[in-house]
This record gives sequence, structure tokens and C-alpha cells, in this order.
Amino acid sequence: MKIVVLVKQVPDPEARVTVREGDGAGRLEVEDRWVTSFFDEVALERALGLRDELGGSVMAVSAGPGKAVDALRRALAFGADRVLHVDDPALGAADGLGIGRALAAFVAREAPDLVLGGRVALDDEAGVVGPAVAEHLGWPHVSDAVAITPGDRAGTLRVTRQADGLQQTVEVELPAVVTAQKGLAVPRVPSVTGVMKAMRAKIDKIDLASLGVPAGDVAARVEVQSYRPPKARKAVRMATGDYPENVRMLVALLRDEAKVL
Repeated sequence: MKIVVLVKQVPDPEARVTVREGDGAGRLEVEDRWVTSFFDEVALERALGLRDELGGSVMAVSAGPGKAVDALRRALAFGADRVLHVDDPALGAADGLGIGRALAAFVAREAPDLVLGGRVALDDEAGVVGPAVAEHLGWPHVSDAVAITPGDRAGTLRVTRQADGLQQTVEVELPAVVTAQKGLAVPRVPSVTGVMKAMRAKIDKIDLASLGVPAGDVAARVEVQSYRPPKARKAVRMATGDYPENVRMLVALLRDEAKVL
């Protein structure tokens, strides 16, 4: 089975994010700490498991400038057979639909049996790229997958997905796009040897022209108008002292200040 995994480099969830106000719009500043999006790592782990079970190969691909290459090195450290970076200046301002267009062109060229990716990226949580790739290709798409096994018929997979608090199992014809939910797999911790080998590896790149995608096709359709910091929280009041005085103080605060009693 030939599998392509879509990966994205995102800010570390623990990175400091600041909104710098000015000129009425605000500007987002993110600490320079980056990781591979968690759900993409889940997808990559299951792809490697399917390769081990069924044979074949796993290729990781990322579209975007700069730090995208780090996600590909991590995929190599995990054990991916190949990686490729779709790198083009036009992708710097692309939204999820544009990224999906670029990745779909690459997938069409590779002609895999299966495309795996995360259900959402942890930076914008838009959940657009996977469905966009499937739509451009005209392939079936199953979201929020928590289990993937061979189907009862040749050329199919059985995919169990979460749906409104329940689990639903479907049989999907290949080729298909499946996006991963937590529970599909537990991402491994790469070995030191794997990390060192990945750091030395040459990352192949391709631009939009080589994929036959005009730069205008990845232009953003959604524009961020402004950023605003969340409203500051009121100072926290603690009910101090020992029991039962602290309970009386808490009741007084809830009644007189919070006015919820």
C-alpha cells in the first residue's frame, strides 16, 4: 500500500502568544517554538503501522514556507520512507483551501492508495486541508478516524470514526483520504539514531509550477482583519482562613460580590 501523509509544522502549544495592539488591527507575535501538529503525528504513526502490516511505503509531504521542513525531518525520524516539501513563495499567504489545492496536485502526481492527515492542525483548528484535498481529487473522505483496518473486499478499508459522541464504522473504496482523531494511534518517540539521521537528510523540494498549479489558485480566500487580546480577567478572591470561617467567607463572596446566590 502506498500512503501519503500530510504533515504541518505549528507553534508549540506552550509557546507564548502575544497580540501587539496598534494601527487599530493588532499584530500576532508567536514565540519561536515549533512542533509537528499532534493529529498529523497520529496519522503518521498509523500510516507506518499499515505499512508494517500490509507492506508498501509511507511518504510525508508538507506545503508551506520555512519551518515546514522541520515536520518532514521528524517524519523521517519516525521512519517515513520519503519526504517532500512543496515550497513556493505563493504558499506563504495561502489559507487552508490554497494549501489543499497544492497538496491535491502533488497527491495526484504520486497516485497513492491512501492519504492520511490530522483532523485539524493545532494552530488554526480549521480542519479544511484534508477535505479540500479529497474534494479536488474527487476521492472519498472519512474524518475523525479512530481505527483503520483492511476491508472485507479488495481495495477497501474499514474506518471507525467518532461521530457526535458515537462511533461509526464505514467501508471506504480506495484511493481515499482519511483524517485522524486522537485514539487512532499513539505517536512514537523517535530514537536518537533516527533523529540524527533525519537531521543529515536532504529534503527534496518542489514548487507550484512543477505541479502545474498557478500561484493564483492558492491565493487566500479568507483574510484576517484583526487580532484582539482576550478581555482581562478580574482579580481572583480567595476564601482564606480555616473551616468553618472560610466557608462563611466564600458564601459571602458569592452572595455580595459575584451575586450568584
